[in-house]
Amino acid sequence: MRKFISCIVPLVAVILLSPSCSKNSGMYIPANEGTFGMKVTFAPVVVKSTNGKINLLYSVDMSDFGTEGYKLKDFQVLNSANGTLLCSLSDTGKYMLVHKPAIESIPEELFYYPLVGHATYRFSIGLVLDPAQVPTKIKHRLVLTKDTKDKIIDAAETSVSVGSIPVFSSPLKGDRFVSANTTTLINNQHPGYQITYRGNTTVPERFCVDWNKIDATGTPYHGDSGIYGNWYIYGQNVYAVAEGSVIAVNDGMPDQSPVGTLSNDLNLYNGGGNSVVVYIAGVGYTIYGHMIPNSIVVKTGQSVTKGQLIGKVGNSGNSQAPHLHFGLHTEFPYYISEGLPYYIDSMEKTGSTGKPGGTLVTLPVSVVLLNELVENCGVYNLR
Repeated sequence: MRKFISCIVPLVAVILLSPSCSKNSGMYIPANEGTFGMKVTFAPVVVKSTNGKINLLYSVDMSDFGTEGYKLKDFQVLNSANGTLLCSLSDTGKYMLVHKPAIESIPEELFYYPLVGHATYRFSIGLVLDPAQVPTKIKHRLVLTKDTKDKIIDAAETSVSVGSIPVFSSPLKGDRFVSANTTTLINNQHPGYQITYRGNTTVPERFCVDWNKIDATGTPYHGDSGIYGNWYIYGQNVYAVAEGSVIAVNDGMPDQSPVGTLSNDLNLYNGGGNSVVVYIAGVGYTIYGHMIPNSIVVKTGQSVTKGQLIGKVGNSGNSQAPHLHFGLHTEFPYYISEGLPYYIDSMEKTGSTGKPGGTLVTLPVSVVLLNELVENCGVYNLR
């Protein structure tokens, strides 16, 4: 779990981007020759969000070209059909995160085998497109430089899937809930959080949401913000989003106090604080994190139904302000998984803050939306 940063609280994001790639006069290397094992490791899936945009969040891996003396000059994402540039390292209108040769995130002593040669590069790509702009296939171009010469590699073509996305009910009920850290990669920590475990690098929180609650002025608390009980989200009921089986419960961790501080006992395994993991057959593992200690009312091994009470929103674990962390994952525990998209069956969009720290803008008329992913910093009434 990552530290929570609300859409209400200003966020300063530092994005490392490579310089713009000028026209390349270097040699051209056809696909399949010297591609450094470039491959799509999490394929793009069409995901519709409540702002009318299509989101393609996916990943491309390759071996460490630095071992052969090459430096990264550019990495480009292209529409295979017409060669249109969709995204590159120099395109600040989109976002691409470069994960350099991976350092294992788990202590070596916890491995069951010796650690050998797992250094890879990973590019996490986030395209936010109008529906008409979505390509059927995407290809990738790696531009490397060595001894003043460029090496251009075209490889890792992939289809854009229009697959079935699971539909859930909302984990919360009430008015003016804000969805933070989701959908886009810009100003969003979840899809930027990459982890390497046993040589495999994943983005476990790619589509996760941090839920908060605001008043009519756009403020998430009353009185002293350092008191977690003053946050409107604190103590809100948390509900199961679908039928499933509880496979893990963590409880008894205190709420972080005052708000904005963290205890020194946090690690990869307990960052979700008081949390529940529910397995949904044929879909994946849903996680509900940062709940109030001893508020969880389900047990490991128990079956739950859609809409069943699970616990109450708190500020436990790796949480800098009260919120509910919710996500869908391919595996359990989350840190060995890829984050998966999902839709909420029905919600009423009432406005948006637009960006972290932005001003609340209320829609003239609220809009009921069915089977879509919430947008970053959208404001919703949930039923």
